[in-house]
Amino acid sequence: MKALFSQLGYFALFAVIFLVSLFPLPVLYGLSHVLVVLPARFAGYRRTAVITNLARSFPDKSYHQIQHLARDFYQYLGRLFAEIIWLFSASGKSVMKRLSIEGGEVLESLKIKGKSVVVMLPHTGNWEFLMACSCPGRGSICGYDQKQLHMVYQRMDSPLFDKLMHTLRSRYKTGWRLLESRKIARYMAKHREEPGIYAMISDQCPGPAGKSIEVSFLGQPALMIAGPETLARKFGFAVVYGLIRQTGKGRYALHLTLITENAASHEEGYVTRRFARLLEQDIRENPHLWLWSHKRWKRTPPLQGPIFA
Repeated sequence: MKALFSQLGYFALFAVIFLVSLFPLPVLYGLSHVLVVLPARFAGYRRTAVITNLARSFPDKSYHQIQHLARDFYQYLGRLFAEIIWLFSASGKSVMKRLSIEGGEVLESLKIKGKSVVVMLPHTGNWEFLMACSCPGRGSICGYDQKQLHMVYQRMDSPLFDKLMHTLRSRYKTGWRLLESRKIARYMAKHREEPGIYAMISDQCPGPAGKSIEVSFLGQPALMIAGPETLARKFGFAVVYGLIRQTGKGRYALHLTLITENAASHEEGYVTRRFARLLEQDIRENPHLWLWSHKRWKRTPPLQGPIFA
């Protein structure tokens, strides 16, 4: 009976979201401002975490400037919400028009060399627009066939929302094989001789039981998940930093930067610290386009001297 109610709840929620997603994107922006941005700002959605993270990351900014950044962040959060809703029914052609790729020659060169690649992604821009890479008719992505694209994801705490996001991310059957994080190591080992792209969100705070790497990030000691680097070093994969930057309202570019052609050739921590440094540079350029509502410094490394990133 519980499973039945869960299924009914999912279909009811999906139906509502799908119907709302049929509105044009500009209308959804307006709705999200009224229903998401204003309530989030005035009800204080994770406001303590947002203000604290911003203040610690930009100690040179005044209280007024921090408040201004927080306001811009909530505006971004509202647009992010509207765009994710829109993606539930948007045509593949419409989605493809809104995502471009910069630095594609990085992946093209690695494909020629027969390399598999771990693409380390941060929570910037709108990462859900990566589904544009798997739209029917897209063809290859920088030399890699759509069947060689893999998106690694971590299950959400809510089974309902986890199923909902899985449905969204697997809308198109032509690419982005979704791999649950707990199964990725075995899959990589089985397919290590087959060139492929493995995209992983890599900037979240590690869990209490997860392996982590110490970095200096935005002027603070921080822990980052070790999974992407550990897997890349284990199998000798290349690593690329993938920034999803905003190029216009509802338009994004995936900007690719090579970190290494062979993660196994570097000491432990090099890849993650390089990722942290690149991400920090991009955050400082557009601070409101990162997910400040995450409790990013919930866990920090013990003080054992300086950390070099």
